[in-house]
Amino acid sequence: MKRLNTKSAPRPGEKIDLFAASRAFSNSLRYIKIILLALALVSLSMDAQAQRKKKKPAGESQPTLAAQVAKAKQDVIHAAEDYKASLQKLLVYQDGDVKTAADMLEKRKALLTQNIISKKDVEDSERLLAAAQAKVNVTKKQMGESDDLIAEAKAADQLAKMPPARVGAYQTTAALIRYNGPAHWVLSDASKVESFFTSHFHRAMPISAFGQTAVHTQLGFDHSNSMDVAIHPDSAEGQAVMSYLRSAGIPFIAFRHAIAGSATGAHIHIGYPSHRIR
Repeated sequence: MKRLNTKSAPRPGEKIDLFAASRAFSNSLRYIKIILLALALVSLSMDAQAQRKKKKPAGESQPTLAAQVAKAKQDVIHAAEDYKASLQKLLVYQDGDVKTAADMLEKRKALLTQNIISKKDVEDSERLLAAAQAKVNVTKKQMGESDDLIAEAKAADQLAKMPPARVGAYQTTAALIRYNGPAHWVLSDASKVESFFTSHFHRAMPISAFGQTAVHTQLGFDHSNSMDVAIHPDSAEGQAVMSYLRSAGIPFIAFRHAIAGSATGAHIHIGYPSHRIR
C-alpha cells in the first residue's frame, strides 16, 4: 500500500529549494495560460458561429415592400380561411344541439297533451331551442363575415393596380367596383341607406357586418366605420343600392366574389376601405 505524501510547508530551519519552487510556479503559469487560450479560442469560435447565423447567404436580399405586402395579404386570407374552417366544425355540433332541442320540444308537446308534464316544461324546451338556434345564427353570420373579408383581401391586388381614385371617381373591374364618394361618411349615416332599401324593397337591408365585428378584430382589421351589405352588386338590389350611394356621394367598394366563378363573399362594403390593425 502506497504511503501518502504528507510533505507540506518546510519545517523550521529546513532549506527551501528556490529553483524547484520557481519551476513549479512557472509550470502553473503555463497551464493557466493554456487554459485561458483555450477558453478564448472557444469564445471566438462561438462568436463566429453566431455571426454566420445572423448573416444571410450570399445573393439573398431583403424582401421588397411588394413581397411583404403580398405575404401579409396571403396571411390574412389563410387566417380567414382557417377561421372559417373552425367555424364550420363548430356549426356541425351546434346543428346537432338544435336537432336535439327540437326533438325534445316535440316530445314534451306530446306529453303536455296527455297532461303528463306541465306547460312550463314545454316553455323551458322552447327557450333551449331558441338559444341553440341563436348560436347557429351567430356562427353562420361569422362565416359570412369571413367570406367577405376573404373577398376584400383577394381583391387587394386589383385595388393596388387601379390608379389613385380622385374624389368622385367610379372604377370597375371583373372582381370589384369602387366609388370614391366626396361625402364624409360616418357609420351613423347607415340609417339613411337602410331607410332607402326598406322603402324600395319592403324588407330589412341584409347587413352582414356593422362596424367592428368579432371576426374583424380576430383577424386584425379595422372595420369600425364601415358597413357590409350581403347583396350581390350585379343584382337588382345591388344596382339600386349603388345608384343611391353614388347619388348621395357615399364611398363604397362592391365585391363580386371571393372565389372566381362563385358568389361567395359577394357584398357591398359601404364606407372607406378596411385597414390592418397594427
